[in-house]
Amino acid sequence: MTEFIDPVLTFIAENPSLAGLICFLAAMGEALFIIGLFVPTTVVLVGAGTLIGLGKLDPVPLFIWTTLGATVGDAVSYWIGYVFKDKIKSMWPLAKYVHIIESGEAFFRRHGGKSVFIGRFVPGVKSVVPGIAGMAGMNFARFTVVNVTSAFAWTVAHIAPGIIAGSALDAIGQISTRLALVLGALLLIIFLAVMLGRWLIIIILPLFPNAHQVIINWFARRRDPVSRWIARNFDPAHPRSVGMLASALLLLVTMPTFFWVIGEVAPGEPMVRADIAIRNLFDSLRTPGGDRIMVFMTTLGDGIVVTFATGAVAAYLFLRKAWRRGTGFVIAMAGTALFVPLLKLMLHRSRPMELYTGADAYSLPSGHATLNAVLFGICAVLVAHDLSRWAKAAIFTVTATLVITIGFSRVYLGAHWMSDVLAGLLFGMAMVSAFAFVFGPIHNEKIGRTTVAAIVVLTVAAFGGWHLSQNYQTALVTYEPRTNKEVMTLSGWLEDHWRLVPERRIELDGGTEEPLVIQYFGDLDRFAETAGRAGWQPPPKWSLTTASGFVEGETPPDSLPILPRTQNGRQPVQVLIRNDAGETKSGRWVLRLWPSRYEILKDGQLHALYLGSVVHEDILRPMGEFSGPRTNIEKPDPADNPALLLSGAVTRERADGTEVVLSFGPAAPKGTNITNAPDRSVPVQSD
Repeated sequence: MTEFIDPVLTFIAENPSLAGLICFLAAMGEALFIIGLFVPTTVVLVGAGTLIGLGKLDPVPLFIWTTLGATVGDAVSYWIGYVFKDKIKSMWPLAKYVHIIESGEAFFRRHGGKSVFIGRFVPGVKSVVPGIAGMAGMNFARFTVVNVTSAFAWTVAHIAPGIIAGSALDAIGQISTRLALVLGALLLIIFLAVMLGRWLIIIILPLFPNAHQVIINWFARRRDPVSRWIARNFDPAHPRSVGMLASALLLLVTMPTFFWVIGEVAPGEPMVRADIAIRNLFDSLRTPGGDRIMVFMTTLGDGIVVTFATGAVAAYLFLRKAWRRGTGFVIAMAGTALFVPLLKLMLHRSRPMELYTGADAYSLPSGHATLNAVLFGICAVLVAHDLSRWAKAAIFTVTATLVITIGFSRVYLGAHWMSDVLAGLLFGMAMVSAFAFVFGPIHNEKIGRTTVAAIVVLTVAAFGGWHLSQNYQTALVTYEPRTNKEVMTLSGWLEDHWRLVPERRIELDGGTEEPLVIQYFGDLDRFAETAGRAGWQPPPKWSLTTASGFVEGETPPDSLPILPRTQNGRQPVQVLIRNDAGETKSGRWVLRLWPSRYEILKDGQLHALYLGSVVHEDILRPMGEFSGPRTNIEKPDPADNPALLLSGAVTRERADGTEVVLSFGPAAPKGTNITNAPDRSVPVQSD
């Protein structure tokens, strides 16, 4: 995994001035009038702060560059408002965002000159407040003082969390790089989910300001009862029409997607291969520290905790005589609890590991992901009801973080496939959307938002804490990593069992790529040494110097680093390259060896079996200014397969005509002694 991240970190760390310029442009962009809505400043600045925490960047220049960018952006926005005044509201494309400008005007009237400072931290108005100050004729000297001081405070507020996160990841990385990568991946998934929702609300929806009214007018002209009901309840003048419309659209998206996922988990489909690849990837990243964190989260989402929380919320709703919402909540939770095992029994999909009995022994959908999504999603709807959109965004952000983390823990621990969790989250979102659509318009059932939130938090804390105290240690044992190896005898492998190994490399998305033309077990150093005598050598490592070779037109093939490739979620354990023969040297051959799930028993000792590909890369040089590799994934000529150089190598031919070389060398230093072990290899669909 570090092969994906190190090049980026190295490039930015060795170019601090470029990092400062990027932060300057991002900070300035977010402060520009309206344009700031489209600039992902948070992503850039939190990332930059994380690099500071990791020790990759100097904080002082970055703080200066970011503060200057924020100051310049607000100054430009002030000038735009000062020059164009009210004409801004009729200018394209600013006319599409009149509601944001009006919100900024209301904010400025409410807070006066200090709104320039406060507004910089308020989503939705921060990109218009400086322009409003210019429109209102605020004194430029006074504006500048407030602008500079607020820019400094804003910079601290955006970069400091990244520094803390980077320092934490760096500290974790000192203990375990794999744990840092797992937590970083989880944070990235949550961050992207939250930002996607934010951009949808702030940017996409305002692009279609009249579409809502046009659709409602069409329904209003029709005479049937359903059309009239839609026109009445979805009228833009209706205070809850936007929420109902969003719920309906989300329901129309999530349910078809859920059924699509169900159809994609049939044997042989790309999603099944993707599930296996992702499972292998997480297996390679597991650590004791990561296991403890993920077992904590998955235990907190167990059925017993969900049951107690559901009972507590339902009891409160009925005590407050919120009969319709209480009934809808119970129906949603009971229906989901019934639907999950029924679907599991219908599909009979096996889990990655054996955990339970009965219907729970099957995998799809994930009960943890589904039930927690419905429980916490509906509670979020009840708590966020009739609040401002930013309050709703905060509530749903916390909810999404908790639910995604629970689902993530199921995949990390190997309790579910990735598609199981995805299907569960989609169905859960659909149920929450249906609840919000049906019960969102209700306004005559008074419930305490704070009380509902407190009941959920206290119930989960109390019963979750009790459940953890009783079962945490047992759960650590239940979810501990399990070896999933298949053993072949040497004779069985050479005779026919080599066919059990995947024929082509499997990407993380489940797609199949180049043929796997090598099956090898033995010492990897001996393999590299033997191949080295025929011109094969390790490729250059990623660095600023080697990466710059891609933007130069005369870079030799052996001076370009190798792009990362995974096989079924596993990173290569050995990579070798060999330039084309001849003076032109227009390309190179690339060999990669990946670990497999198989072991070969030879002379009472187990040896890991490695799978390898040999592909040719043509180095393209468009306009003589770049050097870009283009991979040819067709089968190589047998003479270009370095495995043939090993003594005792034999060639086998597959049904598609691909030739695979079976070879082995001296025992690896850490073989496992086993005697009289049976050949336990069985036909499987993928590695």
